Amino acid sequence: MVAAIGVGVLAAVTGWATLTDTRTVLVARDTIVRGSVIQAEDLTEAQVGADVALDLVSAGARADVVGQRAAWDVAAGTALTTGAMTEQLVPPSGMSVLGIVLPPPASPGLALLPGDRVRAVVTATDPASEQTPTFHEAEVVAVNPPAPDGQTVVDVLVTHEEAITLAAEAAAGKVTLVLDSRELDTDANTSTSTDEETDPTDESGEPSGSPETEEG
Repeated sequence: MVAAIGVGVLAAVTGWATLTDTRTVLVARDTIVRGSVIQAEDLTEAQVGADVALDLVSAGARADVVGQRAAWDVAAGTALTTGAMTEQLVPPSGMSVLGIVLPPPASPGLALLPGDRVRAVVTATDPASEQTPTFHEAEVVAVNPPAPDGQTVVDVLVTHEEAITLAAEAAAGKVTLVLDSRELDTDANTSTSTDEETDPTDESGEPSGSPETEEG
């Protein structure tokens, strides 16, 4: 009897804790279309259990969410996750995303990462050709898991004008990706400290810091 009462009390306490241990998150009031700017009237709030594993956006972040763009369609009544907003869509204006299918020999041995700067080098069809290879500068957007045959699809960001040409070259199997430096660019025009040293002599050719000679 005592044990039964104890179990009942424990169940009640557990249920009360579950109901009270919640957090308030942002929810789409109506469907938010991908790419649209999120407005304050697009959002409402709802309470969810604090143990929900999804990385949901807290209601306190409303001011940070308003004004950003939806990274994908958010259905009405769906809680917003941190990845649902973006300041800039990919691809941005004037750019295109192109998927390049690469066999193992055509990709770097070092794993590519989103944001890597690469050159898509167009190789000659005839190995004996002396034609200088051309290339397109690009940025890695995503790297898809390798297929069973070892081929990997790498999504790259290129200019709108280059996308068609590069797509045709990639379809012909003539593209190899070259990974460029991951270091941040430095200003090549920055002078060294030795270049910036001031000439120790003045216009008359005399040392500028030499003391004047006293006449006796």
